[in-house]
Amino acid sequence: MGLAIAVGVLAGGPEADPDAVKQDRKNFRHINRLLAANGLPKHKEPETLPDIPFRGSCPSFPYAWTPYLYRAIAYARRAPKEFRPVREGEDPYKDKRVDAELYTFAESHIICHSDTQGYFVPIDFPDILVDDRKGGLTGRNLGSSQRALAELVKTAPLLGIELSEGKLSDEAAWAISKEADGSHPYWIERKVWLTMFEAFRISVEHGCAVVYG
Repeated sequence: MGLAIAVGVLAGGPEADPDAVKQDRKNFRHINRLLAANGLPKHKEPETLPDIPFRGSCPSFPYAWTPYLYRAIAYARRAPKEFRPVREGEDPYKDKRVDAELYTFAESHIICHSDTQGYFVPIDFPDILVDDRKGGLTGRNLGSSQRALAELVKTAPLLGIELSEGKLSDEAAWAISKEADGSHPYWIERKVWLTMFEAFRISVEHGCAVVYG
């Protein structure tokens, strides 16, 4: 099993799964209740979107891959000069830097979000919002697409990814997407980074939520 990342969940047209759309609409109501409770503007999820090219090669990937990117983000935030590839047999999720982000700082919108399900919306707010109500928001945590995108931009240099003013060129995106497994010391991190970068880029540019599922 793996993590699937979607954008534009209400813009699927007549081919969309009606049960999934119904659940997403319910979650968007929970999201707007949570935003209002924190003095933030409501999110209006678009129901139509232009044809948007997704430059990543894998809109889903194994759950075991996400800790590799979490670790890179943690080092980018606190100790970029200490970053190195994960050693054979090492569990990236148990890295002390990831642990600190989860239990000491609790500020990263990507690391501290559920890594299996949940939502991010294109509204800039500093702290992840948590819905503790029974039967509330799927995944409980609501992240900001702007904050998540900023974390990915900050992490890019550690993974050898060149950006220009926070933008990734088409050439660079396609090059990463076509990299063979094991061809780069950070090949897992780069593939997960690209998938997330594309999702959050589209979210911010087109005003739609990012949905983990």
